[in-house]
Amino acid sequence: MADAHVMKSEQQGAGTQRWRHIMISLLVSGGFLYLAFRHVQLDELGAALRRVHGGLLLVSIGLSLLIMAFRAWRWQLELRPLEPLPLGRLWAITAVAYMAINLLPVRLGEIVRPWLLSRRSSVSFSNVVGNIVLEKTLDSVVLVLYILVGLTTVENLPLWVRRGAIVPAAGALILVSLVLLFWWRGEAFVDRWVLRILPQRFGGNLKKVLASVADGMRVIPNPGLLLTVFLVSLALWFLPILSSYIMILAFDLHVPFSAALVVFIFIGFGTALPNLPGMIGPYQYACQLALGLFGVSQVDGLAYGLVLNAVQFLTLIAQGLVALPFTGVSFAEIRRAREGMELQEPAAD
Repeated sequence: MADAHVMKSEQQGAGTQRWRHIMISLLVSGGFLYLAFRHVQLDELGAALRRVHGGLLLVSIGLSLLIMAFRAWRWQLELRPLEPLPLGRLWAITAVAYMAINLLPVRLGEIVRPWLLSRRSSVSFSNVVGNIVLEKTLDSVVLVLYILVGLTTVENLPLWVRRGAIVPAAGALILVSLVLLFWWRGEAFVDRWVLRILPQRFGGNLKKVLASVADGMRVIPNPGLLLTVFLVSLALWFLPILSSYIMILAFDLHVPFSAALVVFIFIGFGTALPNLPGMIGPYQYACQLALGLFGVSQVDGLAYGLVLNAVQFLTLIAQGLVALPFTGVSFAEIRRAREGMELQEPAAD
């Protein structure tokens, strides 16, 4: 009875925190939508939207679809030391996971990718968690590199952007240091400082989980493979920048390629805030601000942001819906998985 009461209290606390986060996201998204639309006439916005070039719009859609293939390819490389897996299976799992990330609030879909792969391979849930931690670390480094390129090539960036770049740079450095330390000395640290204060039963389980997480980072001691993963990450994150520039051409905005890089940077800052699924609000206002630096009107900037956001969001959802039958689960099961109702290692055969 006591355990059930504690579990119920924890679930109620998690539910309250989730609703609080959703309300904050509503306020943030609503506030940015107001800022984006406040000086825009709807008839002018409609005229700007009708100017988009259909052929270039299709090219931008194609690039957005290609991003998922690159994500699956990179994941295949990362998992190679653990288990060679077919690209098609990883694409389906990745597509469903990113659909869940973009539809479920508070990025609760993040749990879907390790959960699905642990059900569809011999790679354990903890292995995948370690792999994803490493992947996010590489993403942070690549994003900081692109931010640095933007800071050095664009002269008219606001001071708050230049100062704000210190935050992701410092975060990436800390994350890289922590991941390397965990992989190198994590087990020794747990043995020396953590297991001494835990009951033997809990300590043994914790040690197994952490060892499995570290095992998921097995790509680290393979310099050639790690470099390949890093280069694929560079290409992966260049695709949304290229897609943004193709969309600039589609709207016939007379700005340089560096404007697409600034759009990418501003979107990164904006979507780091709490926001609704689909990043509605901060995304559009970020595009307005970024293109405004290059003399683009608020109407054209908003039209651009609406279409680019729709392209990137809808291509994610479409691929997730196509891939869902191939994973053998329903969206209802995915919702239960992220709520912790099915988070358990698959039983051995």
